[in-house]
Formats: sequence, structure tokens, C-alpha cells
Amino acid sequence: MTDDPTRTKTIRDEFARVLRKLPDNVRKQVEEILQTAYSIDESIIEQVKQVVEKEMGSKAAEKIIDRYTWLFWQRGAEFASRQLKRFGIQIVIPPVFSILDESVVEQLKNMQLELIKGLSDETKKALAFQLREGLLRGESVKELTKRVQKVTDDAKWKAERIARTEATRVFNQAAIDRYQKVGVKKYKILEAGDERTCRTCMLYHNRIFRFDNQASPKPPFHPNCRGTVIPVIVEDINVKKSIREESKEIAFEKATKIIGRIEPGKFVPDEENTLKLTSLLKKDARFRELFSDKVDEVAEKLAKETITIFKRNFTHHAIIQAYERGKKEGYSLVDVLNVKKRGKIVEDLEKEVHKAGKSRGIYLYIVESKKDDRVITHWKISENKYRKLVKRNEI
Repeated sequence: MTDDPTRTKTIRDEFARVLRKLPDNVRKQVEEILQTAYSIDESIIEQVKQVVEKEMGSKAAEKIIDRYTWLFWQRGAEFASRQLKRFGIQIVIPPVFSILDESVVEQLKNMQLELIKGLSDETKKALAFQLREGLLRGESVKELTKRVQKVTDDAKWKAERIARTEATRVFNQAAIDRYQKVGVKKYKILEAGDERTCRTCMLYHNRIFRFDNQASPKPPFHPNCRGTVIPVIVEDINVKKSIREESKEIAFEKATKIIGRIEPGKFVPDEENTLKLTSLLKKDARFRELFSDKVDEVAEKLAKETITIFKRNFTHHAIIQAYERGKKEGYSLVDVLNVKKRGKIVEDLEKEVHKAGKSRGIYLYIVESKKDDRVITHWKISENKYRKLVKRNEI
């Protein structure tokens, strides 16, 4: 994974800086009004609202949004062309955009302008509230100025968030448009891979989806998301690996549900659990989408493998924990198994080995039996806790 799959960090930063200047302009003018006003009353508050509308309303942002939307649309189209070229598909980006391009870009621009309008309205209300509250408390101009700065600082980071998020949306929409124009049916999600990458994005990374499924997810998944999509033309080894990993996760989730519901001490034959898991996999919509006509064959094979993996790697207690607690805390036995295999040993006792590690953006602590190498228990920990454990073990 790369920390910037779209390769647009520089221009995203530039867009964010330009949009942040709008609340900054508001702050400067409002401070000047406060410092030069004979008295501060409702008329001054109305004047402040007018400044906000003038400096960071839709009209103030329109030229900025227009320029950067077209820039990111161009970048996304060029990115798609490079991706398609890898598979021998040539698509020329014309110097003049088509009517269809203009229509889609206009919609994307209007979405951003609506967000800016919302931010402007929010800023008006916040400034009016803060100034009135300050006046009721009998605060000085200096104290009122601090209130103004707090509001505009909040607006600045929100403006930056709009810029970064919508830049990703425009870029990806342009790329998707190019893929679909040449008949690409599937796409793969490509996410950033640094410390800022969230759990949601980590889970979507490398997954394969179809364009004709309206419910298929596409980045941005959240504010400041940096993910993008690349075309799936040939199901090469990387695509097959992605499908295999996702199908494994589906199987683990359903197996956890099946075995996690079994009462402690009650014996259920592996064959019975395998049959139940096979049935659930065959009915799962996402699993069927991944394997289409091979679903029955793959489901039976994967069900057997999964039950075997569970038996070898987890105690019944560990599976119940994943079903009851892991689900609430946002991790699964896939993550537990990853930490079991690649986690760092933080305590080595006579009968147990304690490990800590990170899996797909989440930190876990597990306890493994030396007798049979199975995970006995596990729980989520903070990054700070993980680093302390590792540091303590290295001393």
C-alpha cells in the first residue's frame, strides 16, 4: 500500500490551504469591526453575519470550487487512463471536456457549494452566539476577539476537511467514469497504508466489487478519506488473493457465529458445524458475488478449511469471546489469528505465551497455550498500551 494512492497530495494540500483562507478572511474583518466599533450591539452582529456571507459563502467559494473540481476531474481521468494502459486499453483524454463530463462535474461542484453554504451558515450562527454570550458576560473586545478566533479556527479545519474529502470524490468519480466507458465490470479498492489509515479503509483495501451493483462501496468512505479505485480486467494472482482473503473473512465471521453460540461444555461434531457453515456461505450475497457459478464448490471446501483452522488455533472460550466481545469492539478472529502469527511476544510464561500486535488498524493482546498452541483469550488494547508493552519487553 502507498500513503497516497491517488498521487494528488500536493494539489489536495493546495486546495485545502486556499479554502482555509475564507474563514481566515472572516476573522480578520470581524476583528477589525470589533476594534473600531463605537459600541457592540445587534447591528454589529448583523454586520458580522454579512461579512461571513461575503467572505465564505457560496459565491465567495464558487471560483475556487470550479478551478479545483476541474483539476481533480482531470487528474482522476488521467489516473484511470494510466491504469487501463497497463492492460493494453487506450483511452485518450480530449483537451475539451464532453457535455457529459460537464454535467457530472457541475453536480460535483454543486455538492461542494452546498457544503460550503452549510459551513457558512453554521459559522454565522456560532459567531452570533459567541458574541451575544460574551456581551452578556460583559467581556472586553479582546475577549470577544478570542471567541471569534475560536469559531473561525473551527471553520478552517472544517473547510480543509471539505477540500480533502471532495477532492477524493471528484478524482474517483472521474476514474470510475473512464473505467465504465470502456466496459470495465469490476474494480478494486486501493487505500492508503500509513498510520492514519482507519479501520474501515483497512477492511475495504484490495476488495473486489462490481460497478453494476449500486450498493457496492466506493471511496471516500469518511471525511479526509484518501482511497481510490483501480480496474479489474484480468483476474491475476493479486485479484485471486484479494478474493481469497475476503472469502476467508466471511467464513470466519459465520463460523464464529455458529460456534460462539454453542454452550460451553457441549460437544458438536465438526461435520455438523461444517454443514451449517457451508449452508450459510452459499446463502451469503457477497460470497455469491465473489464466486458466482463456483459458489457451491468453494463454500464446501472453505467451510472444511475454516472449521479445521478454528479447531487448531482457538479454544471454544476464545471463539465465544470473539462472538460476544470482539464484535462489539470491532475486531474478529481473522485479526486474532494475524496477531497469533505475527504479533510480538511480550511475556513468556511456563504454560502461556502472551503476544501483542496490530491487525488491519487495530491493536490486540492475546494469550496462547503452550500445550496446544491455541489462543485461550484475547482483547483489544490501545496503541499506547501496545507500545508500552513492546518497549518494556525490549528493555
